[in-house]
Amino acid sequence: MQPEIQHTVSSCRFDIKGSGNFREKRRSLSENGHSGSVFEMLSPDGINFGYYNLRSSKEGEIVICNMEPFIQMSYTMSGSKRYSTQSNPLASFEKHQYNYLFFPKEEIHLHWQPGEHLEIFELGISPELVMNFMPQDHPLFPIFTQSIAQNAPIAMSEVNLPLQTTISTILYDMLNCPLEGRYKQLFLKAKTIELLAIQLSQYEKIAGIRKNAVQSRTLKKEDVERMHLARDIIVQNINSPCTLIDLAHQVGTNDAYLKNHFKQVFGTTVYGYLQGIKMAHARELLAQGKQVSEVAYLSGYKHTAHFTRAFKKHFGFSPGKMKQ
Repeated sequence: MQPEIQHTVSSCRFDIKGSGNFREKRRSLSENGHSGSVFEMLSPDGINFGYYNLRSSKEGEIVICNMEPFIQMSYTMSGSKRYSTQSNPLASFEKHQYNYLFFPKEEIHLHWQPGEHLEIFELGISPELVMNFMPQDHPLFPIFTQSIAQNAPIAMSEVNLPLQTTISTILYDMLNCPLEGRYKQLFLKAKTIELLAIQLSQYEKIAGIRKNAVQSRTLKKEDVERMHLARDIIVQNINSPCTLIDLAHQVGTNDAYLKNHFKQVFGTTVYGYLQGIKMAHARELLAQGKQVSEVAYLSGYKHTAHFTRAFKKHFGFSPGKMKQ
């Protein structure tokens, strides 16, 4: 007797150009071992915004049948996921990572594992819109144009990029936009352009691209590796963070270089990165149903009001809204 395969596959037809109207859809999901929520917006500007928050008792797979090529900016807040074509792997993501993916006019498969809390944002953008804002001297430009010419799926950055606090804040602003109709459409486009500006700039810094040889210096490979080690130490000691001097000594540098190099690699300060992780973890706990006061305590706050202010400053909405 063959064992039952715990694997659910569904498919959807997708056209980045849409039908010429602004559309949005929000729904709860409870079927085939998957439960959670889905929110999607499709704009005639060539933008598709998707938010997916779910848990699965079975491995999940969605086959995306693309009608037109587009750029997918893919963000993972928690859990893990991977993309593939019918024959080859394309990209894999862990929590707090994102990348630029080029999806041609063909089937793309999205997979995720059971037993994880998967929270992801997917932002599809038409090639024409990206071309309007990506400088021709940007390091991603030749990769982008070659992908279009060859109609070949590709992860445009060789390594996944760290999810900055500023990026996650913009994504949640888009999710919780209070506007309606044409004004929400305008808001979505403005925030998409803001994301492109921040992310394209971040990619240049991480890739070591020098805009001005006098004003900036490319970090050595070992310096970048030290900063990634520092990031790992921060993540592993989130509830008992060490001082800047101790952290610098652990990775083989001094505190001045640590502060400077860390910001170059991750686009934020050591404290800012730690705060971002703490807030992301707090949001996960709230999504699991824990009370605000309990999450405040687990996040190291003596007073719930202080936690509430910090959370709202970070995400732009109160922790009580997560409970709702």
